[in-house]
Amino acid sequence: MAVNVKLNVLIMVLIILAAIISLCDGVTQFHYKHYTYRKKRDDRRYKSARQRCEMDADCQGLWGLSQTKCVRKCMSEFCYSELYGDDELEEGEIDVRLNSFKGCLSQVKMEDF
Repeated sequence: MAVNVKLNVLIMVLIILAAIISLCDGVTQFHYKHYTYRKKRDDRRYKSARQRCEMDADCQGLWGLSQTKCVRKCMSEFCYSELYGDDELEEGEIDVRLNSFKGCLSQVKMEDF
């Protein structure tokens, strides 16, 4: 009888583990293009472009996520579409792509600023 109970418990544990593994396999990780961002070199350029775009008539009066999207599109339409085109930022999302966006900005032509 005790062996039968242990066997049933083992089977239940295996079923639960199989369910957990199948759930973990179903999680899709979003991949995006990575650009190198060097803080000392690229930060001044990023801040300058951001300030210019925050003062742009199209982005003034916007708040939160709408302003962030507007400012980044203003800074570089190419970099924005490259990193956010397929998966736009959503309210409350932690932007893990920001450093890649800054790195992309450092690689576009100086005339774009």
